[in-house]
Formats: sequence, structure tokens, C-alpha cells
Amino acid sequence: MSSELTEPGPGPAGAAPTLSEVAKRAGVSSITVSRVVRMPDLVAPETRARVERAMRDLGYVPNLVAGALASARTNSVGVLVPTIANSIFADTVQGLSDKLEPLGFSVILAQSRYDAAREDRMLAALLSRRPEAIIMVGSPATEDGTRLLRNARIPIVETWDLPANPIDAVAGFDNYKAGVAVAKHLVAQGRKQLAFIGGDDPRGTRRWFGFRDEALAGGLAEPRRLILDRKDSGSVAAHARLPDVDAVFAANDAHAIGFMSGLRKAGLLRDGPASAQPVAVIGLGDLEMGQLISPTLSTISANSSGMNTSCMRRPVAKNSTQAVSVTSSYGLGSMNTMAIDAPASHTSARCSASTPDGADVNDWDVPAIAA
Repeated sequence: MSSELTEPGPGPAGAAPTLSEVAKRAGVSSITVSRVVRMPDLVAPETRARVERAMRDLGYVPNLVAGALASARTNSVGVLVPTIANSIFADTVQGLSDKLEPLGFSVILAQSRYDAAREDRMLAALLSRRPEAIIMVGSPATEDGTRLLRNARIPIVETWDLPANPIDAVAGFDNYKAGVAVAKHLVAQGRKQLAFIGGDDPRGTRRWFGFRDEALAGGLAEPRRLILDRKDSGSVAAHARLPDVDAVFAANDAHAIGFMSGLRKAGLLRDGPASAQPVAVIGLGDLEMGQLISPTLSTISANSSGMNTSCMRRPVAKNSTQAVSVTSSYGLGSMNTMAIDAPASHTSARCSASTPDGADVNDWDVPAIAA
């Protein structure tokens, strides 16, 4: 089966569940199913519940493209992100648009707002537009969401993570190993009192687990974990809640920058080399803002451009390796880049890195730390 999302062409083999299949499963007529979709108040509650259950079981999504034939191409790709308020995901959407539009595809954008129920609704809304593919940050949060995507019979790409049981294609990195790599470096730098700040979403939680496990393996006490509200980062004031820490891993750059602002207000942020900083701070995302502040932010760069390129096609090789680079400045001493290898069972995006002197680093062969 062709996996290229390169230019409009024939759709994938198979077809999405039909209204007739729902009717057969629910033991009702097709007209009744249509009424449940369009005029649910006209259908008896018990019958409506039976039809809705059949729709969920089959992963059926009503087609809102009025008058479109089942075989018609929409030349659109659905993209689901947690939020575009975070510039990491805004950049992801921009990068996908830049790659897709020259190929004749338009992007249909939806946001989950980190809400599982809303995510399911947004997936259904995207699928109702009959896109050629769905690209999403992370993996579905619920079984219903997973069922919708598995039954859609179109290319599905999960990004920014490496799920244990991917639906179709994956373009991401190992969030657990990202946490391991950061903790390992901080331990090597002699930091003793570690902390993690961020939300409680699945990707952030895996970063926390890796960070915690490696710190414990290095002989340190369990790092403190401070969960921040997404609506109010709280990162600026977080230092007051984390007394005596000497290193912080923030789940994303926005939290890291906020935390550094709090350190500055407390008189704990100094000019000079990383080794001179009372508290080391490492973020994730490589936001441009992190390089505009002083001292500049140390961050894990997942190379979203590389992931975006990989999202344009389904995987064709099953044993590729993902390298995620960490660009060093504040809090990481002399380290320039760090690579995190993905499990060989996944196909993932190819990422690259460069050292501060501008030298390119081969992403497939990068060692754990390249100085």
C-alpha cells in the first residue's frame, strides 16, 4: 500500500464504516440511523442509544461533506494539537502547512485543549470532513478515540511521542529517554537536589518518569515534582515552592523560561557560565525565545521540522533510529548536543543537530553526548 502523502491520488484500499453497516449492527433501518444523526429528538431514547453504541463500536462518523461521493477526494489533512497557544505546537502546524500546501493539501486544524472528551469530539469532527489523513500530537487519550482512528482506514500519524502500540505511523521521540538523558547529565554535573515542573499530560509524565528513575539510579533522592496548571503556568513563582533545589527540568521551554524569570527576581540568576549558576534549568522544545534571554536557555530540541517531513509519508522501514538533540547553554556546562535513541521497533522522524560552532552532527550516529 502506498504510504506517500505527496500529491493527490487514489485513496487507500477499504472504506470507512457506512450508515448501512451501522443500521445492520443496531438492528434498525438506515432511515432510523439517519434520523439519529440529523434529528435525534425524533428517535426513541432506547433506539437512539442502540444506534449510538453501534456507531461507536464501528467507528462511524457522519459525513458532513454534503453531496460528496464516498470515493471523492477532499485533498485535506486533519491536524490535532493540544493548543496553538504553545508556540511549539503552533510551529508544528506551520511546518506541516508549509510541507502540505505545495503538494495540493489543505490543513484542517483542531485543538484538544488537553481534554480527553474534547479530543474525541475533535477527532470525530475532523473525520466528518473526510480528510486524506490525520496527524496528531501524541496518541488518542481514550479507547473511543483510538477506535475512531483505527476504523477510519486512512493514514494516521502520531507525533511527539513513541507509543507502544501505534495506530499506523509514528514521527516522534522517546519522552522517557529525554528525561533519562537530562537527569544523567545533571548527575554528572554534580547537581544533587533535582526537581521537575510541568503538567500532568501523558508526554510530560513520561519525561518525569525517565527523569525520576535516572536520578534514583544515580544515587540521588527522588526529585520533587511540581504539577503546574496549564491555564496559569505558575512557573515564575515555582521557585518559592521548590526551596533548596539546584537543578530543574521543565517539561517545556515556556515553563523553563518562567522559572528562570522567578530565579532572576529571587537574585538566583547570574551572568556567566553554567557552572556558576546556583540553579540549573533545562527545558524542552527549543523555542526561539529561549535563545533571546540572558543567560540563554538549555533545552531539548526535538527538531519538529524533521518530524514534519516524516509526517508526509507512512513508515517504510521498521528499524530506523531517532535522535533528539539537546542544545546547551544555561545549566548544562560544556555539553553541546545530546542524542536520544528511539526503540528500534518504531519508525520515527530523522532529526539533526548542530554544535554552537556551527558544525553539523550526523543524527543517526550521534553519541550520547557530543561535546
